[in-house]
Amino acid sequence: MNQSKTAIVIDSSANIAPEIVRKYHFTIVNQPVMFGKHVYHENMDIDSDEFYRMLKLEKYHPTASQIPMKEMQEVFSNLAQAGYEAALCIGLSGGLSGFINSVSASVPAIKDLQVYPYDSGSILAGVEKVAILASQLLDNGVDIHEVLHQMRKYRRQTQAYIAVNNIKELQNMGNISNRTSLVGSFFGMRPILTINHQGRLEMVGKERQMKNAMEAIEEIFDKQLVDHTNLVVTVIDANDVDRSMQWQSTLKAKYPGMQVESRQIGPYVGTYTGSKAIGLIWSPKL
Repeated sequence: MNQSKTAIVIDSSANIAPEIVRKYHFTIVNQPVMFGKHVYHENMDIDSDEFYRMLKLEKYHPTASQIPMKEMQEVFSNLAQAGYEAALCIGLSGGLSGFINSVSASVPAIKDLQVYPYDSGSILAGVEKVAILASQLLDNGVDIHEVLHQMRKYRRQTQAYIAVNNIKELQNMGNISNRTSLVGSFFGMRPILTINHQGRLEMVGKERQMKNAMEAIEEIFDKQLVDHTNLVVTVIDANDVDRSMQWQSTLKAKYPGMQVESRQIGPYVGTYTGSKAIGLIWSPKL
């Protein structure tokens, strides 16, 4: 198969900047978010600003929905008509979303082109970086199965930790692995979450102040650090740009030469984190 004829399809929850989408020719599919019975497609009819505004005003807490496979069939058909022979479909961690599992189940019914579903096991920058890796490898003519192998290797080197500002966002979340035993003791606290090996959110700590939660995440980062010059670290925030900028400055001063980026948590992932969450994602520099 001609590797240049492989499209890379990514769900919108990665919140990838438009210039990166254009540079690597990514195809983005927009995830649905629901407020009550109203469905909004991420970055089409609801952006981050509107989402966090509605989060304050709406009586219903938003929920993450899922792209119908009929829509995905249309995406794949359009790619086939554009001359692609295959599609590498990269999604949010399967422990948070059923998107990739649904694509995987639909593969036998997709006749227009060969589809390779890939569970990123991550969120936001963790999804973007592995997609960029795949694009680079495909452009260099690497076989798709070796590409998938390298993506899995990269995934094991990617870490994500998030401090959540309000416990109420977690109370009804069924995809937190230790929710039953821990949520009750977290009121008035700032829970610290990671994505575990099963791809689910897992609470690994708690602090009374967001500042202390950020310091705890940075301490985890320090313990895992081997060579900061070989890492890209992304500060992620849910409508808390000032705090994000401060953390970026701190990291750049503490680790000269380290690549530090930022990413806003968009509507889809925001249904899990709520407003004012902040965290770090780190992985090897590409």
